[in-house]
Amino acid sequence: MARAAILFALCLAACTGATLDLKGPGDAALDAGLVDGSAGGDADGGGRADADAPDEGPAPVDGGLPPADMEVADGEPVTEDMAPPADMAAPADMAPPVDMAPPIDMALPPALDCVYRANSFGAARVELDVGPDAPDRLVFEIAGLPDPLRVDSAVLRFDSFDADHPGEEGRIRVNGQGPYDLPADLAWDNAEGTGAVDVTGDVVAGRNVIEFGPGPLARSYFGIANVQLSVRARVDACEVAPPPPPADAVVRELRYPQARYTNRPTWVVGCDNNGARAYAFTATGEEHVPSDCEGLYRAGGNRRGDAIFTFTDVVPAEYEIVVGSRHTENRNPNGALFLVNGEARRISQRSDRDLTTDVWGRRRLAGQVEVILRAEGNSDSVTVVRLVPVGG
Repeated sequence: MARAAILFALCLAACTGATLDLKGPGDAALDAGLVDGSAGGDADGGGRADADAPDEGPAPVDGGLPPADMEVADGEPVTEDMAPPADMAAPADMAPPVDMAPPIDMALPPALDCVYRANSFGAARVELDVGPDAPDRLVFEIAGLPDPLRVDSAVLRFDSFDADHPGEEGRIRVNGQGPYDLPADLAWDNAEGTGAVDVTGDVVAGRNVIEFGPGPLARSYFGIANVQLSVRARVDACEVAPPPPPADAVVRELRYPQARYTNRPTWVVGCDNNGARAYAFTATGEEHVPSDCEGLYRAGGNRRGDAIFTFTDVVPAEYEIVVGSRHTENRNPNGALFLVNGEARRISQRSDRDLTTDVWGRRRLAGQVEVILRAEGNSDSVTVVRLVPVGG
């Protein structure tokens, strides 16, 4: 019976020209003509495929015609560019544009005006009285400075005495940079003055070393006290300055000609007025004979002995023990052995830095203080031992 019904339908179509629809009730979804197979149609109610249209390839993704203002080439729509939408995520390994980084100022706190004081701030004034070629320096240390990238400006400030020769009185170095002329004024002859020097590009993070040396005058004489750095810095808070040391605690210094030497023939003790050779060291070679100022060195020694620096009447206070020496690559590979009141520590002098100061450490000192360089068979050197009172 079913076969007869189908044959009748075919005959009816052939005879009448009607369109034959062989879809059953479950094929309604195909009637929508949507590529993604979802229900619904275009906004105009279309979306049905035209069975009489020629096959021109797959329909546009949205199932409709290209917009009226879209260019068409060879029957295909052409967009201006095929770049993905701007909000599409970039690949994980793609670096962000350089200009997308926040400005440096946005990453740092607002600038604060901070004061960083030398460890001897508040102590008695120290003085320099030497000729132009003397190696002597007034040395001050200022700790706690932030990273230079956080520093907008830095001004070195200090009190002076008898700085009365502008441009000639003395020279200042900050962490080895400079030199800067010591501020001076004719009105400061035998009188107190104040100095201010812009050293913005010379400060470093942490410990900063300030040195006051002689100028070109035949005699440089001046005094310095209360050394500090006024810094505009982008920090969360200024570091609190420690209380100053006792006012009567002053910097004490002994240079190598003032030391007492054991096994003197193994020591080369240069003349203090010879800047290139103004230091003492242990040696064995014949070539060093001319360098000994007193002619007491003898070649072929064992390079063993003590250089003893004895300080008396030291005011009770906390002191930083600073040792000067001449660094060279052939110094003691174990480090030079220094003893402060019997306590031993080593300081490496093996570098190409030449005349250098190193900090042995801090100790509470009073009365008689003995600092010894103990040579043990290698090349060790010393130029000066300095006790610097510190606050805290």
